[in-house]
Amino acid sequence: MHVLLSILVTASMAIAKPVPIEAEIAWLAEGEFCEPETVLPLPDNTLLVSNVCGFDKFGNGFLTLLGAEGEVLNWRVVDGLDAPLGMVMSDKRIYLIDNNRLKVFSWPDYKLLRTTDLQTAVANDIAVAGNGDIYVTDTAKGQVVHLTADGRQSFLLGEARFKGANGIEINQGTLYVGGERLWRVDLQSLSVETIGPDWLADIDGIEFESDGTIQITPVGGPLVRYWGDTDIEIIAGPGISSANHGYSADLHLALIPTGFDNTVIAIRISEREQ
Repeated sequence: MHVLLSILVTASMAIAKPVPIEAEIAWLAEGEFCEPETVLPLPDNTLLVSNVCGFDKFGNGFLTLLGAEGEVLNWRVVDGLDAPLGMVMSDKRIYLIDNNRLKVFSWPDYKLLRTTDLQTAVANDIAVAGNGDIYVTDTAKGQVVHLTADGRQSFLLGEARFKGANGIEINQGTLYVGGERLWRVDLQSLSVETIGPDWLADIDGIEFESDGTIQITPVGGPLVRYWGDTDIEIIAGPGISSANHGYSADLHLALIPTGFDNTVIAIRISEREQ
């Protein structure tokens, strides 16, 4: 009995929530943001920020373009959107979720190329695979919508497996879905694995560093760097309350949009000591 109790206590300690470390803030941008939701680093080291500006209002949303140091280059490089949420870039195209529609823009001229109505109740975030397939989270249905390159839409797995589906990312052919928990989906076998301890929940932003480190931001939470269930770093500080964050490997910055405070905070990320 004493041996079993010792094992349970040890296991509980092993997955305890780490004490946060203080963030190294590189810069903070503020001004005319309006419920900033997502930050997308672009190939020229500029940063695109989606501003929702009222989910119940149409035409108020816009995209803001920042420089590498957080300076504003264009407050409304794209205007007249409804509720712009997740964004991703692939093959010089910007894919944007806007009120249950997928909008695709060319880059760097931001010309609207096409709009696709999605089979979603509340489309949230987006990922694009190397073969052109697109994956979109549906928060209300707890599902992921799969769009093939020829435009067909279907529900991944055919059922609601991702409660509160929110952030989404593809890394080396594997799909990562955030929501109530963080899930890893093998796109070949369609097997689903829950990763992370129980306290790592309500997942919004998912990004990968070049060495495979997973960056995670819970809704309204700090920045989490994940290497394994017992190897996790939490980075926090005043004002850090994230929506769907971005990560720039070139700039070594995690980019935190604070939807409630209307700012973007850049956190300097150092390589992990071996």
